[in-house]
Amino acid sequence: MWLHRSPVRALVIAAALVVAACTQGSGTTTVPTTQPTTAAQPTTALMGIGSFHDVDGTATGQAQLIVTPAGAYEVVLEDFKVVSIEHTNVVLVANADVTATSDVDPSKLLDLGPLKAPEGMQDFAIPADMAASVSDGYHAVVIWDTAMAHAI
Repeated sequence: MWLHRSPVRALVIAAALVVAACTQGSGTTTVPTTQPTTAAQPTTALMGIGSFHDVDGTATGQAQLIVTPAGAYEVVLEDFKVVSIEHTNVVLVANADVTATSDVDPSKLLDLGPLKAPEGMQDFAIPADMAASVSDGYHAVVIWDTAMAHAI
């Protein structure tokens, strides 16, 4: 599974409400002297996205690398499905893509923990002390069989 990285984009959402009241028949328009405002809400930033492909097993769905409004990094699995979650963890690797287990250096995995379910949306927090290295040093999300030491 590969992550395609897009440049970080700050989204600023500002809304202004202009209200004009018309009096019927007089042809005059009044505008309130104060205008309500809406503060910009923090948003989740998508840093990268990619689709799973088979290596030594079958997993389907997408993985997203996001930054939450609080500034934390997470990997989110969407439309995810795998046959079994026994001995399977979500890991990040430095490779741009993994097409064979031999592509992965097991000593350099960033293990985010075990899968929570065989299918559906799941999220995995990236430890705060590793967040800075994620955007520079890790490029792919892999479903890793911890018992057999191979990529799914």
